[in-house]
Amino acid sequence: MTLEAIYFIGQTVAAFAIVGSLIFVGIQSRQASKASELATLQMMQERFDGVRRLVVADKELVDLYDRGLRDPVQLTETELVRFRLLLFIAVEGAQASFLIKDNFDAARAQFEALDPLFLRTVGTPGGRAWWSMFGSVTHPKFAAHMDDMLTKAPISRSVTKEHWIEALNALASDNAKDSTGATP
Repeated sequence: MTLEAIYFIGQTVAAFAIVGSLIFVGIQSRQASKASELATLQMMQERFDGVRRLVVADKELVDLYDRGLRDPVQLTETELVRFRLLLFIAVEGAQASFLIKDNFDAARAQFEALDPLFLRTVGTPGGRAWWSMFGSVTHPKFAAHMDDMLTKAPISRSVTKEHWIEALNALASDNAKDSTGATP
């Protein structure tokens, strides 16, 4: 074997090594991207959970949130500020999901699942009033998405205790039908 042949074999081996290294780096990069996506989604979920726990643990905040969604006109100035801040937190989380959804499959699925829930909040009289005043401060793409959803959706009713009782009675009636096979 000539020195020139050994040189070409060495170059070929080096080229394969470089290609292999690039493939390895690509795989590692994808794995790192996936890990980053999952960490981001976990952080967002923890943030949502923290806000939910805060609201649920405080009877006054629950009452404020409920009254604000139904009829923000009845709120005092201080309550209106607190209600507005609660909605800012909710919208901020939804906006973050919206903005990363095009880059990550899991974020897309999470955001699409949040759309109807978010619409139930922002679609209420209080939520729509809030959106009309503050929706313009969100990212333009998110604002367009929400505006589109809100123009297509009727105004959401705020769920009252009577609605819960009605839903529970309907479930009980359905369960009675299923167990006996007849209408109660």
